[in-house]
Amino acid sequence: MIQHSRVAQWLVTGLVVTVTLLVVLLLGWLRVVGASQAILQEETERQRDALERIVDSADTALQGATAWVGRNCSEVNGALQAEGTLSPYFRSIWLVSHGKMYCSSVARTDQAIDMPLPNELVPLLTGTRAIFVASTPYVRDAPALAIFVPTSATDGVLGFVDGVYLTESLHSVKNSNLEWTAMTIGKLSLTSEAPTLESASVATRGAQSTLTSELFTTSLAGSPSLTRRLIANYAPIFLSFGAVIAVLLGILTFRHLSPAQFMRRQIALGIKRNEFKVYYQPVMELATGRCTGAEALVRWHHPVAGLVRPDAFIPIAEGNGLIIELTRSLLKLIRNDVAKGALPQGFHIAINLAERHLRDNTIVQDIERIYGSLNDTYPLIAEITERYVIRDSAAARNVMAELQRRGIETALDDFGAENNSIGYLKRYDFNYLKIDKEFLPVTEDDVVTRNICDSIIDLAERMGMTIVAEGVESEMQAKYLRQRNVTYAQGYLFARPISFDELVPFAIAHAGAGLTTVKQVSATVTPITPLTQPKAV
Repeated sequence: MIQHSRVAQWLVTGLVVTVTLLVVLLLGWLRVVGASQAILQEETERQRDALERIVDSADTALQGATAWVGRNCSEVNGALQAEGTLSPYFRSIWLVSHGKMYCSSVARTDQAIDMPLPNELVPLLTGTRAIFVASTPYVRDAPALAIFVPTSATDGVLGFVDGVYLTESLHSVKNSNLEWTAMTIGKLSLTSEAPTLESASVATRGAQSTLTSELFTTSLAGSPSLTRRLIANYAPIFLSFGAVIAVLLGILTFRHLSPAQFMRRQIALGIKRNEFKVYYQPVMELATGRCTGAEALVRWHHPVAGLVRPDAFIPIAEGNGLIIELTRSLLKLIRNDVAKGALPQGFHIAINLAERHLRDNTIVQDIERIYGSLNDTYPLIAEITERYVIRDSAAARNVMAELQRRGIETALDDFGAENNSIGYLKRYDFNYLKIDKEFLPVTEDDVVTRNICDSIIDLAERMGMTIVAEGVESEMQAKYLRQRNVTYAQGYLFARPISFDELVPFAIAHAGAGLTTVKQVSATVTPITPLTQPKAV
């Protein structure tokens, strides 16, 4: 028997559920991260815009003062002081000539100034537009932003934007979503945490969003409360969604790994690998002892489980529609055997049809395509068991009529085994009636079974049907059937299901008169291991 592991079924199902939940939770976390990044990106843009307004305002004021560069300080000092006073954000404005600061908006007009640019401001003369400084002339230990508008290689207007305005702007942008914000120029940063300059590598460590402007870079980091709030918003949605998906996938996985589905996949794989073989149970003519035909039975030679019983796979193949493909495979095997021409002409082959075969003409087309003209020499008989409930009577009648029109006779198999016997005889036109073995008398004194069997035989004779007795196992049963003029019989008394190579000599040996049992031909035919006999295709 092919083994199916319930433990593996539960373990894989549990693994699928767990992985599904983890994947959904990961997607939820990615959604939180994405939402957090979107918020931080928006806050970064807002911070950059606020800082740019300060820098642009200062730059515009300095651009207006470039006309005064090179002129005598006494001439322009009043205007320069007015510009420094009326323009927001400035701590002071300076005119620079030949690399020296010579006029200031905060110095008296009569004060002579000849101040070289501090070392930290020298890069302004080489193309740098803005620099953070820790202090400015007249104001010590208070950071400022130095902005330079050049008019020549050594001249220009220098303005110091007070760091207080920048710090306040950083503070105004910071909210409950943000842990800190920073403005960085070069290697120095000004943050929302303190009005002092810090190393950019230290101040902006852990930044989650950064934007670069023309003169500076702004960066920030989200607060833990932002993450907690987003998790609180999205957790119920993703947990509910994940639970539903995990349960659905768990159910689908559990069903997919069920014994029936496991067997279905094994059967499909077995068909592809040609693991199914056909065996033939000889059908004997009771009056003459001739072997006139055989019932084709499919057997599964599984590479691991060995010989699999028909009742372990036939019902599953029928329930999953694989019976159609399995029957095609069986027909091909029968064709390959019969086409050898080793059997006596007129030798009939019986195949079993399932209820699915009776829903449309597919089986008729398959027989026509696969078995073809061989039916003229070795006629097929289609056996339909009453164990099946035929759902579409009209379609079934059409299929049976098409089979008979093509010279394929039909037989009602397992007669009496279920409750559909009489109804089937009334609705469908059969050529043969096969008596189920449970209605054959076991002993001479089995009066009840004998009476039932007599009634079945009488019924078949009145309806003009040829009788085949199944499961004949004793000479007493064979004698009883001959006395009742039953035409054919099959069972272990004559032969077990055998391979085609064994069927040929058996059929030839029993082509003449004289009844011979399987014991008498044991030297010719080697019976296979006994099997239960549920109907196969």
